[in-house]
Amino acid sequence: MDRTREARVTAGRTVAVLCLAAVLLEATADLLPDEPVVWVLTPVRLVLGAGLVAAAVAGVRPGQWRTPLDPAIGALLLAAALGTVLAGQPWAAWRGVLTAVAAYYLVVGVRRSVPDAGPALGLLALVGVAVAGTVAARQAAAGTATGFCRGAIDGSADVCGPDAVIRAVGTFSNPNLLAAFLVLLLPVAAAGAAQLADRASRLVGTALVVVGYAAVLLTASRGGIVAAVVGAVVFVVLRRGHGRALPVGGRRRPSKMVVVLLGVGGVVAAAAGLLLLATALSVGVRADVWTAAVGLVAQHPLGVGPGRAGALLDAAIAGDEAFQHAHNLWLNWAVEAGVPGLVAVLAITVGAVIVTRRAALAGSATAVAAGAGLAGFAVMSLADHPANAIRVSIVLWIVLALVAAESAPRTLARRRSGQLATGVRSRSGSR
Repeated sequence: MDRTREARVTAGRTVAVLCLAAVLLEATADLLPDEPVVWVLTPVRLVLGAGLVAAAVAGVRPGQWRTPLDPAIGALLLAAALGTVLAGQPWAAWRGVLTAVAAYYLVVGVRRSVPDAGPALGLLALVGVAVAGTVAARQAAAGTATGFCRGAIDGSADVCGPDAVIRAVGTFSNPNLLAAFLVLLLPVAAAGAAQLADRASRLVGTALVVVGYAAVLLTASRGGIVAAVVGAVVFVVLRRGHGRALPVGGRRRPSKMVVVLLGVGGVVAAAAGLLLLATALSVGVRADVWTAAVGLVAQHPLGVGPGRAGALLDAAIAGDEAFQHAHNLWLNWAVEAGVPGLVAVLAITVGAVIVTRRAALAGSATAVAAGAGLAGFAVMSLADHPANAIRVSIVLWIVLALVAAESAPRTLARRRSGQLATGVRSRSGSR
């Protein structure tokens, strides 16, 4: 590699990683303004665009952007666009979906352009957890009124008063959003803390992860606490299968017995999570929401358009309570993007499970950490839809990309196969 090209690749990699850091920091602390700078280009979209261009400059070729989830992602965008057209609504909500998907491909670009991006990505997750978790801890220590309280475990007395527990919101507007953010990133942050350079740094990183888990408790989010437990169990079980702690991006193939144990552990963790969710959460008005949402899907099989589920559910359900979504990720997509959108998001879910399993069996600690975060988030999304908020949605797509990018695109696979075959022929010819 000549010096000019080397300098260009280095600059591209640096800018791509910095842009990803800026996007994750924006999702963590909401630092950038939401108003467009020019046309529909908000600051975060400009950063995403700059990061994608930088990854291309760093040498990511068109075929290297591919992931196993691409067809389902494309179908989801098309279904959401169709719902937008049929509803005759503005494209702002659809552009929000596209923004989150752009964050997904920025992570793919970073993973494909930076050979050892794992430690940097783990460190970014740790920073996000540290910022959101410490703000929540400070709110709890100072008794800061957040407007959210927990009066009873079943939610029947959630009125702020002298006997109620104040729920921390951290850097978010709602405690459930903070819990969802932490559930997604905590396993990745734990993996990042485990591969810091020295023992003192690892201790500090571990302490920040503990603060993050404490912050989930401080949110008093029943679904968030259950999801964090499920994610932590899945993470610990999968990591135990690797023996010693692996750096993010490291690989080691576990034995067949370990594979069986991991599978059993994952099933047990998922079953325990669902059981806890069923017993600890009061369904309450959610039953009415789900019934009304199914009715909307029957009336609008091609969707009502992104962002419209809450308003239509408000109109369909009697009472004063306002709804933002269908309180279920998959059902909400069915309402807003119709049956095609539901099929697409189910394909993404199944695809993520398959990719995570393959990468974990191949020894990828990145897949273990990100898969654990996604598992917890999936449990939380059974009775809630925190990804309805753009900041949580961006983090969800970032963590999803950490798993999907573990699968090498076909162009890279062919190149590696060719290099292997060349090496075999060379060794054979030298005998």
